[in-house]
Amino acid sequence: MKFKSRSIILLLLCVLCEQAIAHGPRYTHLATSAQIAEDRNNGWKAEDIANGRYSELFVNIDDENPNLNFTSSTYWVKFNITNGTQDEHEYYLETARALTNKICLYEVRDKTTQTLFVTGDDYPFDSRPIVYRKFAFPIVLAPDETKQFLIEVKSDGEVINLPLKLWKPENFNSFVQRENLTLGSYYGLLMLVVSLFLFFAFVVKDKIYAYYVAYVAFLFFMQASLDGLTFEYLWPESPWMANHSILFFSSASVFTLMLYAAEYLTLNQMPKWFITLYKFLLGLVAICIITSLTKGIAYELTFPVINGLTLFSILIIIAAIGWRNKTNQKVSIFFTLGFLAVLLGGIVFILTNFNILKSDFLSHNAIKLGSAIEVIFLSLAMVSRYRDIQREKNEAKQEAFESLEKLNALTREQNINLEKQVAERTEELQEKNKEIIDSITYAKRIQDAILPPEHLVQVHLSQAMILYMPKDIVAGDFYWLEPLNKGVLIAAADCTGHGVPGAMVSVVCHNALNRSVREFGRSKPSEILDRTALIVDETFEKSKEEIKDGMDISLSHINYETREVQWAGANNPLWIITKNELSQLGEPSHIEGELRLYDIRGDKQPIGKYPNRKSYTNHHIQLAEGDTVYMFTDGFPDQFGGERGKKYKSKNFKTFLVSIQDTSIQEQRSILGKEFTTWRGHHEQIDDVCVIGVRF
Repeated sequence: MKFKSRSIILLLLCVLCEQAIAHGPRYTHLATSAQIAEDRNNGWKAEDIANGRYSELFVNIDDENPNLNFTSSTYWVKFNITNGTQDEHEYYLETARALTNKICLYEVRDKTTQTLFVTGDDYPFDSRPIVYRKFAFPIVLAPDETKQFLIEVKSDGEVINLPLKLWKPENFNSFVQRENLTLGSYYGLLMLVVSLFLFFAFVVKDKIYAYYVAYVAFLFFMQASLDGLTFEYLWPESPWMANHSILFFSSASVFTLMLYAAEYLTLNQMPKWFITLYKFLLGLVAICIITSLTKGIAYELTFPVINGLTLFSILIIIAAIGWRNKTNQKVSIFFTLGFLAVLLGGIVFILTNFNILKSDFLSHNAIKLGSAIEVIFLSLAMVSRYRDIQREKNEAKQEAFESLEKLNALTREQNINLEKQVAERTEELQEKNKEIIDSITYAKRIQDAILPPEHLVQVHLSQAMILYMPKDIVAGDFYWLEPLNKGVLIAAADCTGHGVPGAMVSVVCHNALNRSVREFGRSKPSEILDRTALIVDETFEKSKEEIKDGMDISLSHINYETREVQWAGANNPLWIITKNELSQLGEPSHIEGELRLYDIRGDKQPIGKYPNRKSYTNHHIQLAEGDTVYMFTDGFPDQFGGERGKKYKSKNFKTFLVSIQDTSIQEQRSILGKEFTTWRGHHEQIDDVCVIGVRF
């Protein structure tokens, strides 16, 4: 009750402060004595207007706070200011809302104009002559002097609001102080709610609290953008942010509000047509988030569209509240009152935007007042929800505890007998398991012995890295290196299977590669693969049963001095990342900035039993300094992981490799390992991983 009482008192203080500001200022309205004209083509010049051109298009303003609706036209306002006293006076002229893109103030003398000030959201904040979130201009008048002024106002689709308020500086400063007190109360309330429920989100770990915090945070920035505070304090040097922030935060606040309401009301239990409509509306709001960051007609249309979607989304949420109450699924009264409050504030705000309601106070404060009441009631609803959840948890714990006591009593005797049996069986299994693990571990020592040591790789390929991550203790993947002809042969191979069967096949294939080079003198990658395939076939033909196991491989002969690469592949590819155009390789499969990734496909036949075998293709590529080649098995791109448990895929692998090209080749090993581990998450590693990278 203390939280409720204090919140209501704070709300009343906010309302009283707003009322004081609305009814207490001491200024003079000039709008009703001014004339206005619309330049739809945005081509008029101040000098032309001063010389009487377009004068027939100017009309008198009959409203103290003219609202010009959503528009991208330029408006021109003519008016006079007279100092009827015998003393020189300085005045502040306030006009236009904080979101106006361009405001120019001209003084007209003898049919000529003098530009006094040029400012607006299209200009840095420090272009404003008076440091104020809205637009105010200092004007000095001599005794009994009358000056004629001209104002040019331009917006990019937002509502243009054109009050002309003439202040005395002391009254203006007093007003700003009271205004800041009110704004501080409002934004302090929102910050308090964000801080409080951010704590709830971490403690309870329920996404509804995250949705609620996100909504209130976006509401905070939306209101601050409407009030011109984000431009003043967060990005005063960025007119682009000033122009786009209001639309972005407005759309984002509606989007997160809908997510929050859907979670609170469990809308997945609603009729299918309602769920479809809700998702469609949510999709439209998401599109508005995107178009809020664009420019042109899509950006301009987003202003009225998001206003309409805001109203419709609140109406559909209130309809869902009514449906749940009708079906005896009672919704918190605080939740209901919160949305009724924001509906009322939103309706009033939208009606003022469309100039149906004409009120300067309501146009600036309807959403603020409605959202303040809404946030208070929704916060009470969330606190009530937390209290209910805790009570249900305690009751569930008590029931579970009682059930557990009964279950323990029934199973205690059985466990005593089972423990002896389990202990005996466990001891037997542990002994057998130890024998198996010891055997496999010894096999790993043998397999490790056939892999080239790291220092040998560094001797022949100083700018190289190898990421080798077996799925099990032993692996079907292996990497192979053999110095040859002022260069070095290096390969990434993937034998059938993984674990012990894969490791046995890898020994056969590794031996076949060595024999192809050392015994049969083969030097070209294609010839080495041809001979290796024959050796593997001959080895497996000795078995009484047909063996279809084999190997996929990517094999390169690299000459660092000439930067030449000869390559052949059995099913596995070679990827080249370069800033140069390698026209002989066709079109690159991925381009990002200056970098191109060329994908050279291997022949579609494995090393092993295969009908109608043909000779492997030998590729010759001339590379340049800074180019990088990659050979790899399918373990990395085929790994399941991510939020949806999908494969990593070659497309993502290409994108990631290109993104890390500004790091050294040695650093890439740890970066790739971290990326693989992060992607895999809690999923099991499905295959061995071998990635080789060489930079020239």
